[in-house]
Amino acid sequence: MSKNDMCPVCKTDRYLSPSLKFLINPECYHKICDSCVDRIFSLGPTKCPYANCNKVLRKNKFKTQTFEDLGIERETDLRRKVLSVYNKKEEDFRGDLEGYNKYLEEIEQMVDNLINGVDVEETENKLKQYEVLNKQQISANNTRKDQEYENFIRLQNMEKQFKLEKLRLDKQMKQEEDKMVQLSRMEMIDELQNSSVEANTAIDNMRQSILKKSSARRKQRDDLEKKFLLEKQAMMNDLAAKEANDETTTIPFTPFNGDRELEPRFNLLPTYYDPIYNKLVQEDSIFNASGYKIEKFFARSINEAFTGLDCIIEEEKAF
Repeated sequence: MSKNDMCPVCKTDRYLSPSLKFLINPECYHKICDSCVDRIFSLGPTKCPYANCNKVLRKNKFKTQTFEDLGIERETDLRRKVLSVYNKKEEDFRGDLEGYNKYLEEIEQMVDNLINGVDVEETENKLKQYEVLNKQQISANNTRKDQEYENFIRLQNMEKQFKLEKLRLDKQMKQEEDKMVQLSRMEMIDELQNSSVEANTAIDNMRQSILKKSSARRKQRDDLEKKFLLEKQAMMNDLAAKEANDETTTIPFTPFNGDRELEPRFNLLPTYYDPIYNKLVQEDSIFNASGYKIEKFFARSINEAFTGLDCIIEEEKAF
């Protein structure tokens, strides 16, 4: 009996329990049977039952192992974790290939650090910081990704339905062709036996009927192909129109999603002069206490004027 077929916690093996199912947790990747997971972690987070493992595990984090090699399993999970945050696509860079390549290099560097345990804390903090600063864009990209997957499934279902219907029509046409061959044989046999006008007329009528049905089937198949191509083209045009609309639509600043404006929406000219406030600063030195400058006051005032200018609270809460 292989060690892989026995739970290291309860010692249950597949020989006595053929339905034994093993689960792993991404925190430590120690293999535990599903019965032990239910028994140990049902009441809440608990330390891993493996000796010398101090990881605190949660039941909802356990999953079925996909790859036999746990190293590949861990790499896949870490890559999925990074890509769930760094989820931009090439078209998001609007032709900036160099910027896109640097973006991919940054992703690979972060994945490599997490896999090999190099600067793990710094990498985790960088990932969290990027997620906070780009929360809305990440959410929009995930929504787009889900929509692309739904469209892919729709297209797959459409193609599947088309193939099934085409197969049905082809099968009917094949059956009608076989009937035509049988009729030809019957006609030949009848001519060899005797020349019966009534029999020939009946066979001709049957042949004409089969030919009409066969022509109708061919027309149905041609119409089906045209319909499928039109629907497919309409779907592709609709997707292209949505993508073009998304490119022209700017995402509003949303403080409810944790956004931060990295660049101000105004330029403060150094030559700006306010007759009232500049005079106060010149006449009373208290306004310059602790190194405070009037330019900071102007910048703050204009910033407060611009803040929330394009933010409709009710709409942003519903987003």
